[in-house]
Amino acid sequence: MFFFGFKILGSAQHQHLLNQQKKLRRQIQELEEKLNALTTEKDELEARHQAEKSALNHQLETLRQTAQDHEELQRRIAEDMESVAKELGLSSKQIETLWADRLDLVDLYIEKLYSLAKDFAGANREMRKNRGLFLLLIDRRNMDGDNFSEFHDGQIEHLTEEQYQGTAQLPQIFSPKIDEIFSYMGEKVILKDKSGEITGHEERDGAILVDLSGLAFRSRVMVEGVRTHRVFDKVERLHKGSARHNAAIYASALDEVMVSIVVSEETSEVTLFRDGRFIESYDPYTDQGTLREEKVVPMKRKEPAAESTDVEIEQEGTATQISTD
Repeated sequence: MFFFGFKILGSAQHQHLLNQQKKLRRQIQELEEKLNALTTEKDELEARHQAEKSALNHQLETLRQTAQDHEELQRRIAEDMESVAKELGLSSKQIETLWADRLDLVDLYIEKLYSLAKDFAGANREMRKNRGLFLLLIDRRNMDGDNFSEFHDGQIEHLTEEQYQGTAQLPQIFSPKIDEIFSYMGEKVILKDKSGEITGHEERDGAILVDLSGLAFRSRVMVEGVRTHRVFDKVERLHKGSARHNAAIYASALDEVMVSIVVSEETSEVTLFRDGRFIESYDPYTDQGTLREEKVVPMKRKEPAAESTDVEIEQEGTATQISTD
């Protein structure tokens, strides 16, 4: 009887030990799974760290190369300036003064073009109509023909008209004649025959190009090929605006473009872009300007313009009405 009891007691202890063993095995398995997960996470972190380190090293190398290229460019510019100074018999200080004067001149032209665009927008307000405009200040000496072209078939270069023949006759930004080309480019034209029936319309698209002598030398120009690797990383993203605004901000990043200015066809808002960035804008209906720093600056209100009227233009036997709707 005692032996039988001992056997029963031994079996219970044995079962208890088996349960303990299973429990320990489960705990060991859970720990192994946690260890494997931690090992995997560690490997992923190390791989990510290595990738980030590699990317940072690449960026650092790129920055170093850019700095070297910049230093080389600065050295070449200094050498060119010294060479030009010797040829012209000028000192380095005189060359620096000339360069500063050029920058002042560019700023003067930018200020004038922006003022003209605001006047144009103010006239829109007074006429109760919206007209669009696209202006580019260009350094013609560096102008890359691949970046500009005629807008499309049917768009005639207005500045080839007889009244603009010869440099002395071209519209200059400090002359009232510039208003002629602005008004011409801003109008939306409906073509009618002699009976008054509408036969078509004429779109006056494209940009007006103004050079560093202040002359408007081309109109109806399409800025193309600017969404390329050459300027893509130099341009900030627009949060609003039309295709013309996008063309303007990309164009402003081109080497030959000093500034681009757009007057919206939808709102008459004036926007100025420089070096691929929004700089400032002006709303003629609220008479306020917004700077890049988002400070709202009151603008001087424009005096009311004379009320416009419809104009009929005879063109090869066809009446062309300039709409003022």
